[in-house]
Amino acid sequence: MRIAVVQILNAPPDMTASLRAGLARLEEAKEAGADLVLFPELFLGGYYLDQEMVRRASGARNALARLQAAVDQLGVACVTGVPDLRDGLLYNAVAVLRPKQDPARYAKTHLFRTETELFTPGSSFWTGEIAGWPCGVLVCYEVGFPEVARALAVAGARLLLVPSAFGRERTRIWQIATIARALENGCYLAAADQAGRSADMEFAGHSRVVDPSGQLLTDAAQRADMLMVDLKERVVDEVRAARRPDTNPYLADRRPELYGGLAEAPARRPGASPAGTR
Repeated sequence: MRIAVVQILNAPPDMTASLRAGLARLEEAKEAGADLVLFPELFLGGYYLDQEMVRRASGARNALARLQAAVDQLGVACVTGVPDLRDGLLYNAVAVLRPKQDPARYAKTHLFRTETELFTPGSSFWTGEIAGWPCGVLVCYEVGFPEVARALAVAGARLLLVPSAFGRERTRIWQIATIARALENGCYLAAADQAGRSADMEFAGHSRVVDPSGQLLTDAAQRADMLMVDLKERVVDEVRAARRPDTNPYLADRRPELYGGLAEAPARRPGASPAGTR
């Protein structure tokens, strides 16, 4: 699979502008042979934690419909952050758009600080197949929770997708956690972060792709960019089976019987998902 990871710079609080940028990036990704495009957290509408978020969220449905039409036409999948207003509740959500399939949605379960004043947390994780790869989605702050990434890996994920708007003053955490989550789960990890500023927040940037051995394959630093990386299934297999001397098979060597309630779910075959997660 070829994945395109989009990093945006100084994104405005504008649903129309972000949709226009998203459609352009999908076209560019198609021309570059990408199978999947990953956008940052709250890409549609911008990461602005203000009272206008509800108004912007009201335009999200039409924006997603436009993106889905482009996904269907181009044959390129898209994973993007979006504010989602449902039944009077606002979610910090991620839309999973796949060609000729109904959209799927994940709502961020671990909200960061002032996000709790606007958003309702989600109550379940998401795994499913995107462009032929079993994937799991986690959002920004959630990359610091080993339990989240491990739950996705145990459910079959071989690629962790991380739309983010990570704060620049915590860049050190971002750089460590993104590598650790890939390494300990034998997964590829692709993280699309915001860069620059929005309102009073400055972002870390450093969108990246990490391979299952914890090797950083590419990093966008602080620039606006679209990273292109080819993912290889055999690398996941080699790392998880300890067929490479520079890696450890942490996922295979777990002992869930020692971890109590942290890891009660049995391991599933790669590509399988728990009921209700697709």
